[in-house]
Amino acid sequence: MKLLDSRDPRWWLAIGASMGVASEAKWNIAFLVAALAAGFLATEARSLLRSRYLLAGCVIAAALAAPDLIWQAAHGWPSIDVFRALQGDAGHNRAVYWLGQVLYTGPLLVPVWVTGAIWSVRSAAARPFRPVAIACVAVIVLQFVLGGKAYYSGAAYTFLLAAGCVPAERWLAARRPLAGRIRPAAVLAGAMLAGAVIAAPVTLPVLPARALHTVPVQKINYDLGEEIAWPKLVALVSGEYHALPAAQRQHTTILTGNYGESGAIDRYGPGFGLPQVYSGANNFWLWGPPPAADTAAIAVNLDPAFLHREFRHVRLVATFWNGLGVSDDEQGVPVYVATGLRSAWAQAWPAFRHYG
Repeated sequence: MKLLDSRDPRWWLAIGASMGVASEAKWNIAFLVAALAAGFLATEARSLLRSRYLLAGCVIAAALAAPDLIWQAAHGWPSIDVFRALQGDAGHNRAVYWLGQVLYTGPLLVPVWVTGAIWSVRSAAARPFRPVAIACVAVIVLQFVLGGKAYYSGAAYTFLLAAGCVPAERWLAARRPLAGRIRPAAVLAGAMLAGAVIAAPVTLPVLPARALHTVPVQKINYDLGEEIAWPKLVALVSGEYHALPAAQRQHTTILTGNYGESGAIDRYGPGFGLPQVYSGANNFWLWGPPPAADTAAIAVNLDPAFLHREFRHVRLVATFWNGLGVSDDEQGVPVYVATGLRSAWAQAWPAFRHYG
């Protein structure tokens, strides 16, 4: 925005730095970069592309992104594997995507950002900033086409809402006070507050966990149920771990099927006297296998057929229920005791790796 407002090409240096830092956190920045490039090429702002500062900005971005790219290449490009795994939910994500845009931004704000998109593209006053408008709309549509989660495009609304406030302000200024004294802006502010209250149960964990059983907000934001009953899950694992003979416990590790379960045990496990947890899920796999001396495991939410391939004996000892009737990734998962690791962890660990 500073670049487009000032037409000073030196802002490409700051843009390059922002892109480089962002790429270290999330590769999704690439979608915004591509959309911005399209926005510049499609408007008169393309003249700003003819600058040595743009080249310098690209060099800065590449230099800042290089450590992550080098690490990714050295480890088999795990982020690409994660993207592939996420495509399994693409159909569901598309089905709820547009409803998610309404609920995440708030029903009362939808006219504001829609108006902002139209005003930015059609108004002469907005012409200097049209590349950003095109980019924001493109990112929102692109995430839908690719089957991204409803919140992936959230930051694009920062610009669209600000742009929509321009015609909204003019419209409100032309309205007469209601009942001769209530300003239209106050009415709109109250409606926006009410809209935020309505949208909050979908975007934030404000409802009691038990309510998720009857209120279908997880159909839009499934992650709302992914941190409930963690202490209860860890207590169950602790009970099975401490029920083992003392000699066996000294050589027993804890394995989980996903990073939510690992996070729960990582958070509450020390208070229950549990050892470090290990998992093949996403980054947990990269942190390495259990100690070489551990030849048995308490396995939470792992495929029994897989466990039988890696261990000589596998026994189902418990099933976790959160007690709230809430469906999530942990509801109904089995807990196994697996003994007799068939090979050393150095050889077995690659088979545990998975993404999702």
